[in-house]
Amino acid sequence: MTPLRVRPHLAEILDRTHHVVMTFSVLGNLLPAPGAVARRIREMLLDSGHRMSILVGASDNPFDMLAEAYRVSEGLGRRAEQIVHDAELEAADWAPVTAGAGELLQACRATGRTVAVYAPHSESAVGRHLHRLGLRGLVGPALGRGFAMRNPAVRTMAPVLEALGVAAGDTAVVCATFAAMSATQRARAHAVGVERIREPRKVLHGGEGRNAVVRSLTALAEAVEECGPPPDAR
Repeated sequence: MTPLRVRPHLAEILDRTHHVVMTFSVLGNLLPAPGAVARRIREMLLDSGHRMSILVGASDNPFDMLAEAYRVSEGLGRRAEQIVHDAELEAADWAPVTAGAGELLQACRATGRTVAVYAPHSESAVGRHLHRLGLRGLVGPALGRGFAMRNPAVRTMAPVLEALGVAAGDTAVVCATFAAMSATQRARAHAVGVERIREPRKVLHGGEGRNAVVRSLTALAEAVEECGPPPDAR
């Protein structure tokens, strides 16, 4: 029987969860100064003679600038990609991980649940970050920007789940934003939001479908341990 200390709606999700996908925003941040990276790409584009719209030119989102560079040409796109990649690799050598991440990964392993990571960052930077923290061995596939750019209109997590070869009904996606939770719910997977990493609980609780919000990764790790393996895996 599921321990009563775990809230029923979270326990129901964990009882169905054989696979966990962690969105990287839950784990940490490999672009702590996104505006600076966006400006470097903007300057590179302007130096090339490209003139962009006011809306794009005002963006401080490096991924918007990266997409703009690829729209201009493959060559400029690769140069912009290198700028972002270098910034991510530099951050991978020092950026902290969210408290409780190691405990959650260990709890998933102990209960027989697989773990994958989905990130907007380069796969090599994500791997380097996790390896430095001693966590890479606890994580299976790490899908990064290469995958995201091959699926540029991802409005649900369905392509991610398909690439991982897991069923939506058996998978929980750990999220830090309402947008990620909504994308998970549209894919018919289970969304678990972690409050105060990016957004407060009241924002994360919206949307439809089976979802839950926890106060921290540590709290989620404790719930996974208490619930143990899914019933059909015991």
